[in-house]
Amino acid sequence: MIGPMPDFKRRERRGEPVPSSAAVVVRGDLLDPDVLRAAAADNHEIYGFYGISVFAEVGDMNWQDIAAAKLPRAEWLVLFTVNALLGAGLELWDTGQAPHYDIVHPDMDELIRRILETEHRVVRNPAHEGTQP
Repeated sequence: MIGPMPDFKRRERRGEPVPSSAAVVVRGDLLDPDVLRAAAADNHEIYGFYGISVFAEVGDMNWQDIAAAKLPRAEWLVLFTVNALLGAGLELWDTGQAPHYDIVHPDMDELIRRILETEHRVVRNPAHEGTQP
């Protein structure tokens, strides 16, 4: 017998277009496959889709502004472009409050593999709380 369907919270999409192809997408911390897998599983359990939480340059916010406002505890940042993520066969969903997005794929293993293989840069967070004077 199949039990009741899970009661997912609803992560509303804002209805905004995907940011420009050159826009930078920021993930706090390093790309650890185990951490990504746990985050995608948690997201699926709560919201009903496999997604990895990120922030994107929208409006007049650049990635440095995002780092200061949203990711001051992260020592490292991973920077992608929208173009690279979409080119890897991933989706970028406008979830939560701007500039929040989720990198999405219907298969968790593919989501993780494609994120890890997507061209990216790793930089020290200029806004990290431990590096402030």
